[in-house]
Amino acid sequence: MHQTLVIAKQTFKESVRNKILYIFIAFGLVTIFCSAFMPAVSGEKIKIVESVCLRSITFFGMLAAILLASSSIPSDIEDKVLWTITTKPVSQYSFILGKVTGFVYIIGLLVLILGSASYALIKVVDSLQKDTEHQGLTARQMFEPAHLKITGKSAKKSGNIHWIEGEKGCASSWSFTGLESKNTSDKIVIESNMFVESRNNRKKTIPVNVKVVNHFTGESHRETVTVANKKPSFLRWSNETLGGGKNLTIVMTPQHSGDFLGIRPDSLRLFLGNKSFEYNFLKGLIVISAQFILMVVIATLGSTFFSLPVNILFCLFIFFCGNITDFMRDISTVITIAGAHEHDHEHGISAVVKKPSTFVTLLNSILTAPLTTLSYILPNFKKFNIGNYFIESINIPIKRIFASFVYMFLYIIFCLPISFIVFRKREFA
Repeated sequence: MHQTLVIAKQTFKESVRNKILYIFIAFGLVTIFCSAFMPAVSGEKIKIVESVCLRSITFFGMLAAILLASSSIPSDIEDKVLWTITTKPVSQYSFILGKVTGFVYIIGLLVLILGSASYALIKVVDSLQKDTEHQGLTARQMFEPAHLKITGKSAKKSGNIHWIEGEKGCASSWSFTGLESKNTSDKIVIESNMFVESRNNRKKTIPVNVKVVNHFTGESHRETVTVANKKPSFLRWSNETLGGGKNLTIVMTPQHSGDFLGIRPDSLRLFLGNKSFEYNFLKGLIVISAQFILMVVIATLGSTFFSLPVNILFCLFIFFCGNITDFMRDISTVITIAGAHEHDHEHGISAVVKKPSTFVTLLNSILTAPLTTLSYILPNFKKFNIGNYFIESINIPIKRIFASFVYMFLYIIFCLPISFIVFRKREFA
């Protein structure tokens, strides 16, 4: 442990003396403060500032993690520093762990500087917002459905999308549990974001029947909402709808025959109550830091057997592919939807599901399997993306932070032993 901390301290000092670190910090601060001068419509200014701040921290932090961690070991080999170190009683394991720990210190310093500047700017911009549409800095408590059930014989599935038709006995039933708010004035807000198709090509929206069932009181509330394709729709009820219970079931079905509603597991969300923005911002920085640590480990792994330029390209490739893994896994859905739009919709989406084109089927069989396999091998950096939580003023759940760190540690456990083995063989070659 002592050897690891000594190497970590030396790595930290070397990185602090590296001018590229200050370049990233300077560019990050400039980008962050420039966001305050970006044009925005009423009520959207604070969202733009939050988005730019978080993206700046992620972008410049990731570049710092890649370049600093990629260059350290190759530089030590080139400058003969490594040979000096290995003549001393320092194990290869302590050397690798020390390097990673030192870079974690640097990442923590960078996140502290850029995070503090971002928080200060967000608070200043928030205090200057005087328009009536601005709701202030909040962190709404979001609840995802505990269970989704699709019923009806005419319900079809395309990729990860379930399609239900009106007046065919089809329905989507969403169960929410653990709903609780100490403030009785809080509103229950239900947000739906679904796909819409219709046999009538001119229809861009369809009416959907919504029923909210409280199993604790036995009461139900009904309402009709107009749903547009891939555009959010909102319903609001009083907190009294819970009636002392903590569970609700929401049933949705298209109102007319020939109208189709495309549903995914994340198509419906429920909001109730608020949390502290400051605490939420801190949680956001913790999640962002987790992906930097993961990239440091990947860059350190690459530096044990790649040259500096190749390792940088390798890390950039990993980062790029790690941000489109969801696309890789949903390629079947993307291809099917693309194929659906090649048709004239004369018979609605159900006809497309029943009769996919030969080209769509062939393309799906060729691309889906290899891309899906690759998506599960590469790290999914989307798991560390928390920008939408702040843009939509949503509280980051503790389980999201826990899941991010578990995911990070799993990849670290996989990458570090390989780094030890490759580095040891390289040293004794």
